[in-house]
Amino acid sequence: MTPVYPSQAKRRGIEGYALVEFVVTKNGSVRDPKVIESSPPRVFDRASIAAALKFKYKPKVVNGQPIALSGVRNLFTYELTDG
Repeated sequence: MTPVYPSQAKRRGIEGYALVEFVVTKNGSVRDPKVIESSPPRVFDRASIAAALKFKYKPKVVNGQPIALSGVRNLFTYELTDG
């Protein structure tokens, strides 16, 4: 899922990134997302967390049973394009 570029950042021509860490649950959904690094600070946090919450994963299976997996990370990069 591509995050929505924050309109204020877009208007100001701000580019950057947010690194989000979260738990993938037994059913493959995302739980407890948090930004662990971002630049510029806090500009892209909300959009990145909202995008991460829409992700769906195939859960990790151990001994035939799905398990939750913590420490999963995703880097969201925000770049303005011409056009």
